[in-house]
Amino acid sequence: MCQTAVISHHIGRIGRRSFDRRMRMASPLFTEKRGEMARLLNDVDRLSNRLHDEFISITEEDYRMFGPELKIVISTLKALRRESQSRPELKAYDNRMREQISDLEELDHDIYVFRVKAPKNKELQEAMSKISKLDLAKLPF
Repeated sequence: MCQTAVISHHIGRIGRRSFDRRMRMASPLFTEKRGEMARLLNDVDRLSNRLHDEFISITEEDYRMFGPELKIVISTLKALRRESQSRPELKAYDNRMREQISDLEELDHDIYVFRVKAPKNKELQEAMSKISKLDLAKLPF
């Protein structure tokens, strides 16, 4: 079992901060405070790193706990990116945000496919068992 509480805490904090930024950007009086977006993106980096580090230990139960929250954070970040593209002062963050969103989407997909669905797939388990029994030293490379 992974550190679900830590991951959920990261996801919750990022979700609140990204939603708050979206709400404030809707105001015509919005001004970018130096470093706010950078701090949010640094938090997203830490979440991605945590998910990468914990990937092998994530269980279906863990994913049931933080998966829906992760999907909400991804959609909130996408909306924040769309809204920030119209703000000249935030354009510098666009590429980094796009890469982070893509990374989170890929992690979400991989966790679902390889950590939730794959253990239930008997054919895949049999194939993996056969592959692990192969003597790779005898293969012509």
